[in-house]
Amino acid sequence: MSTECAYDSIAVVGTGGYGWHFISALLATRKFARVRAVTRKTSDDAKHKRLQALRQMGAEIFEYKSSRTESFKQAFNGIHTVISAVSIAAVPDQISMIDGAILANVRWFIPSEYGVAHYPSVWMPFTSPMAPKMAVQKYLSEYAKSKGLSHTVIYTGLALDYLDPQSLGLKLSKGSATLVGRGGSPVSFTAFPDVVSLVVDIVQRPAEMQNRVIRFAGSTTKMRELVKIVTNNDRGENVKIVCIEEAKAKFCELARRQDMSAFQMYSRLLIEEGLGQINRYREPLDNGLFPELHPEPIQQTLRRLIKANETTAKVKVKANPAHRSTTVKSVTDGIGQTQRQLDDEN
Repeated sequence: MSTECAYDSIAVVGTGGYGWHFISALLATRKFARVRAVTRKTSDDAKHKRLQALRQMGAEIFEYKSSRTESFKQAFNGIHTVISAVSIAAVPDQISMIDGAILANVRWFIPSEYGVAHYPSVWMPFTSPMAPKMAVQKYLSEYAKSKGLSHTVIYTGLALDYLDPQSLGLKLSKGSATLVGRGGSPVSFTAFPDVVSLVVDIVQRPAEMQNRVIRFAGSTTKMRELVKIVTNNDRGENVKIVCIEEAKAKFCELARRQDMSAFQMYSRLLIEEGLGQINRYREPLDNGLFPELHPEPIQQTLRRLIKANETTAKVKVKANPAHRSTTVKSVTDGIGQTQRQLDDEN
């Protein structure tokens, strides 16, 4: 597929997580005359090394000091398409980003989504942590579009290999799980590499992809099915059940303390409510628009993560002789015992 020449200059805001991989994949296509990494200026050595690596790969680097419209106008000078890959904490900055894009004559803006759709919750009747994302979408559709800036919203569900599985109650190292409720609501998943491939495909097809919502799911399954894989049984062993009311009370307690883990509990409540499915109300998925993408099933992703976790544990054992006797003992203590002991000791 060919990229339309009018959209051959692209900027990605954010160079960690998805941002790094978007930039790398865009450069690898060799279909863009200009790929620019836009990031906040910092003195962090690790980030400087990351930026240097991107520069060596062929990316332009633009560092800004403040999230002001003028900063983003400068950052997007000569750019036709902007992909935002900022973290949830920086989502409100996208309003200034959009204003800067309009002033710089950017033609297409893709906000930072790549997750679940924003459905209202019946269980949690207050302002959602996702409210800033909804505000950005409204700003794009009601204001920016009238100024000539197109947009595309991309929902891909959860990326289990990007998130910490334990944030969803899946304790891979211990072969155990915690479920909020019954774990019977469908959840959409797309593996991290497949999200990257999807976005790179989309930006090469501006004519058909602008001013629309893309819903792409690698798999749709229920949390309790994933729990069976993690615990290696379907009998409910090594599974803790947290009732809905208890989970709500825990969330409120964490939120009052401004504990960041409150968001994890909130997410698990929304998943059990059914809001983890990107087409909850039977909106059509757009997988058919991308016949060349063959997403990894979530079951395969989870088994890959479990295997990687086991490999890491073995490396730890070899590196620390004190654990070797534990390994031998575990042969008679049952499946998974070694990993549980290592977790308790480290």
